[in-house]
Amino acid sequence: MQRMKDLIDHAVAAGVRVVNMSLGSNLESQWVAFEYAALMHPEILFVVSAGNNGRDIDLEPVYPASLPLENMLVVSSVAPDGYPADGANWGKNSVDLLVPGERIAALDFLGEAVDVSGSSYAAARVSALASRILLHAPELTALELRERILSLAQPALGNFVRHGLIAEPADLVREGDLQSLTVRSLSPWQGEDADG
Repeated sequence: MQRMKDLIDHAVAAGVRVVNMSLGSNLESQWVAFEYAALMHPEILFVVSAGNNGRDIDLEPVYPASLPLENMLVVSSVAPDGYPADGANWGKNSVDLLVPGERIAALDFLGEAVDVSGSSYAAARVSALASRILLHAPELTALELRERILSLAQPALGNFVRHGLIAEPADLVREGDLQSLTVRSLSPWQGEDADG
């Protein structure tokens, strides 16, 4: 875990703006290098999974999700009923968002179609949303990007997370894509010299 600083420095040199962190542990000491690197690189938004221990991480922390970093979003998986999914962690002070992360269509390492579940997949969906927002607004800082994502949240049931629920991040991406489409029509006849 001490390589985290080197990995993040490498990401910065490559121009990375969003880092998905679908990993974690119960030992804060393992995340000292990451915390230092994240503090040194406020231009990166770190999207972190809350974990899948089925517990309140305000009371029983999981790292890096429980670190107090401004340039981090902590995401957990929501069930269809609007509450945290079975096994997903929550925390009114530690977890920012609930996002669907259950039965997500994916490919396994052999290229076979599978359904996957857990807060790691919810975090990955928010990372994708963050990247799509940056495509349309590359001037946003990491903190502005974080606030833009949080502004998309709706109230969530119960008192499980700080900011609420994004019911379907892909819908937000599709809506943005539709708004950015440009339709052109060409006459059916362009002459012999036309190349298309």
